[in-house]
Amino acid sequence: MPNISYVYPSMMQPRGTFRNGLMNRWEVAKPLGCSYVEIPANFIKNPYEAKVTGLQIQDFLTPEAVEQLYLNEPKPDPDVKYIFHTDPSFDFEMKNGTIYPAARLKWNENDWVDAFTVMLVTISEHLGKPADKIEIHPGDEKYVSYKDTALAMKRIRENYGDAFGTEPDIILENRNRSNISNGSDLRNFWIAMEEYVPEICDTSGIVLDISVLFNVARRERKDIRNYLDAVPNEGIKGIHVHAWHDAAQPDDPIPWEYAFEKIKPIDRDLFINPEIHFEEKVESSIGFCNQMLRY
Repeated sequence: MPNISYVYPSMMQPRGTFRNGLMNRWEVAKPLGCSYVEIPANFIKNPYEAKVTGLQIQDFLTPEAVEQLYLNEPKPDPDVKYIFHTDPSFDFEMKNGTIYPAARLKWNENDWVDAFTVMLVTISEHLGKPADKIEIHPGDEKYVSYKDTALAMKRIRENYGDAFGTEPDIILENRNRSNISNGSDLRNFWIAMEEYVPEICDTSGIVLDISVLFNVARRERKDIRNYLDAVPNEGIKGIHVHAWHDAAQPDDPIPWEYAFEKIKPIDRDLFINPEIHFEEKVESSIGFCNQMLRY
């Protein structure tokens, strides 16, 4: 059985607070038994952020933008731990129908990866301490190979580590309609990590979003159980548990019991992020996961 740590998920913040801060999230997360808080580290993601910063949607954050979008707080407590959730590369659609295209995630371009890492370092310096884990996403760029993404993960880890003297775990989340979405994609990506960056495979790898995998299986008219079976357990470093960003329930069409049976044999640290959008449901979501783990 894995040693489970819970993540307090990042949620939509009240209008005017933009991305909020670290300590105020931690103060809510700690009483729920969460070991980490999730901190958004997107590019400029909507017209409101663009207006206040003077930047364009999908631009990297500048130091000035970081100051404007994140709270200024006292130095965080030593026991605070957090995970960066970086840009998932989704289109953004306004209520008036205006569509802003998704950011291009150029994991095959070292200069772009370096600029991406500088942005993360800048956010962490503002927050007052380095991230413990950095979550990235695959793009839909067909020319970005599994090897490219694996090498980019190592480059982020090393460059970020040079800035703080400690290297974070780098984890990749599967994403619908991307080049790493189904079970065989995840298996082949992990094979590439073992081949090209074996030195980071002890703690870096895959954060498996089970709801996303279910959506991909349904779209591709496959059984999610086959996709779950294809993902190597040694590559799984964390999981996301939600039902379309609402709290998971036993009667969901997602086969939660099968999914949790998948992770029970993992004999190492594993984090669970109940990646929901409703603050009042975090505690019950954690309870659901604990119940599934006891079956």
